[in-house]
Formats: sequence, C-alpha cells, structure tokens
Amino acid sequence: MKVDLLDRVSKTIKKYDMIKEGERLLVGLSGGADSVALLLCLNKLGFGVSALHVNHCLRGEESDGDQRFCEELCKRLGIPLTVKRIDVISYCKANSLSTEEGARVLRYKAFYEAGLDKICTAHNLDDCLETAVFNLARGSGLKGVSSIPPVRDNVIRPLIECSRGEIEQFLADEGQSFVTDSTNLTDDYSRNKIRHRVLPELKNINSSLLATYRRTAEYLRQDSAFLEALADKALEECRVNEGSGGFAREKLMSLEYPVKRRVIMRLLEENGVSASSELVELTDRLISEGGKLNVKENCFAATRSSLLYFYKEQESESEDKQLNVPENGEVEWQGRKIIFKIIEIDGKFENVNKKFANSCLDYDKIIGELVLRQRKAGDKLRLVSRDFSSDVRMLLKQAFKAHERSSAVILADSEGVVMVEGYGCAQRVKIDESTKKVLVFYCE
Repeated sequence: MKVDLLDRVSKTIKKYDMIKEGERLLVGLSGGADSVALLLCLNKLGFGVSALHVNHCLRGEESDGDQRFCEELCKRLGIPLTVKRIDVISYCKANSLSTEEGARVLRYKAFYEAGLDKICTAHNLDDCLETAVFNLARGSGLKGVSSIPPVRDNVIRPLIECSRGEIEQFLADEGQSFVTDSTNLTDDYSRNKIRHRVLPELKNINSSLLATYRRTAEYLRQDSAFLEALADKALEECRVNEGSGGFAREKLMSLEYPVKRRVIMRLLEENGVSASSELVELTDRLISEGGKLNVKENCFAATRSSLLYFYKEQESESEDKQLNVPENGEVEWQGRKIIFKIIEIDGKFENVNKKFANSCLDYDKIIGELVLRQRKAGDKLRLVSRDFSSDVRMLLKQAFKAHERSSAVILADSEGVVMVEGYGCAQRVKIDESTKKVLVFYCE
C-alpha cells in the first residue's frame, strides 16, 4: 500500500508536538535518502528551514561529492545551506573515540552551534528497529529497547514513523536523486550487520515487522516515559536540602526497583558519572549497607547516618593531610585515635608477637622528620623480607575497604614511606640486633 509521506510526516509532527509556530528549523543534510526526503517534506509542508551539511572528510572525493550535491540541491530549492568541514580523525585520536562516535559528536556540536530553535534529524523507523536490536544485543533496559525518541530536548525526528522503503518510494515519485555513503554498503560496522543480515531474517519471520515494531515502540516509549516521570518525582522526594545536600536512604530503599534504578542513574549522572549496570547495583548496595564507594576517579558516594551523599576528593587536598608523629603521645587522625610510644630495647627485641612487631620500626633509622599522612600518587614501599617494592595504593586496596583507606596509618620520613598499617615497615627501618629504640603505634 502506497503511503502519503507528506501526510505521515505532518501527523507525526502534530502527534509529538514537534514544532511551535514561528520556530526556526535546521535540517541536518547529509545528501542521503533520509535527509533529502526530510528537507523536501518540511519545505513542501511550508516550514521555514535552513540546512547544515557536515563534511566529515573521511571518504576523500566521495565526501566532497556529497557536499557538492547538497549545495546544488539547496540552491535549486532556495534553502539556505551552511557547510562545515571537520577533522574527525584527529578529534578521535585526541579523545580516544571510535570514528563513528567521534563523527556523531562533532556533527551534533555543529548542529547546536548553528543556534536555531529546532534541529531536525532524519532518523526513520528502520533506524529505530536497528538501534533497538543493537541495544538489546549489547544489554539494555527499557529505555534502550524503546530506541530513538521522536523528540529529545530541541532535536526532533519527523521521519521517525516512516520506513526506509517508504522514503525511497517518495523520492522516486518526486524524481529526486540522492547520494549513497559507500560505508553503509559494507558490514564493517555492527549496525550495518544488523541492517544487512539480522533484519532480513526477522522480516522473513514477520513480513509486517516494521509496522509491528512501530506499534511496539510506541507502547515501550509510553511505559518508559511513565517510569521516568515516577523517577523524577521520587528523586525530588528523596533529596534533602541540608548543607552540601544529600538523599534520604530510607526513602531510596523503599522505592520499587524499576524506579529506584532510574533514581540511582540520575544521582550518578548528576555527578558526571556514567551509570553502568554494575555501578548502579554497587550504589544500591551502598544505600542499603552503608559505607563509601569510589564511583569515578576522585568522586565518591558515601553514607552518613540516614543520608547518601556524593563528594569529590582532590588529590592535592589528600596530599596536604599529614601530622607530625610524636615520640610518645596520641593524635586524632581521620576520626581515629592513634597512639605512639618509644620503647627502649637495646638489641633485645626477641620472641615478640608478630602482629605487634608489624606495627614497629627502628626509630633511629628514620631520616629527617617522621609524619603520619595519606597516600600520595607514586608511593612505594619495600617491605621486610621482600626483594621488590610494592605500590602503596595496591596494598591499601587489598587490606582496607574503599571507605576505610583514607584513614589508614601511613608513616613516612624524608626518604618516603616507612610503614603501612596492616603490612609493617620498610626494609630500611627494620628492627635488628643493633636496634635500641623502637617506635610502636596502636589505634583506639
């Protein structure tokens, strides 16, 4: 059955309230069938549009040919066109991104910089199904399987309910040519494999696959939107406006898991953390059991009484935290009381409990000033009876839970670390037959 693409696009725009009166529209024009059809439809429907072509400079003369096609098309239609040439390869190398992802980032950056009211992209129904299958194969929740949204912020997709076949038929009826990106014809990318191999097999199972998915996608989006709205409301109800801000653990724990998971994802994203499924589960456990969790570099989630809160711990601030060690006396250290004592032994330190000896060192072998401090980047320690140096960071990771590491006892002199709690002293301050003064410490 032949589809009136103009009518389908018009109904989609109204259905999702995509365009307000007087808004300026920017069409991302690649020269491919989808973007050309989108430009023609919006123009024929009477919307004032401008176009932006991004030349990714990845395919040499073919890329330049696409640019010339877009320039000629817009000139014939009387539509303003802006062309941006970008260096995708250099950007991807500098930012450790795949070519596909880097091109997408730069493309959308160019769209936003244009400063128009709405950005119109040409994603169609086939794209939605391919994305849903791709997300499902990688592992995804409801939102991922719901695929590409018709509207996201000021980005709209008027072709979202039109199939690729319907779009190409529309262009044939209009006598309008388009360009084909040669990379879309290969199976070098995962999405192309889905397009060329997976979807044809699914269509053999269900000849009405796209029409079926159109309805399914709409139901999934509605369900997802409902849960997202519940999560938005729950997040604000859990937020506590005290001091630096926190979230009520009891309320978080009482949420149904589908809502709680979305709330946790929002909490992580608010703090610039990519919310992987593993990190969501770890944060959920933290809320229930308490403690501290390193969620990203120097960003931590922690509990204090009835609150969950997030904070950033700068390395420079950690390095400044140190105290002089007294010969005999006590200090308050990160919420702990550490007691130091000097014991005179005059070479008779024998048959002493090993655990106790692990907290002792030869005081006369200290070089310069002895301090109690937190770990510094690059700290290493050659422990007694070892012929190699150990990374202090790894020692702490093995001996202490994440929320305990900042309060672990680390002693250092002017030459470096001489003692790590739980492991003992460095070889160079080891107690031996010549030792006269022993420094011991214990915690209360």
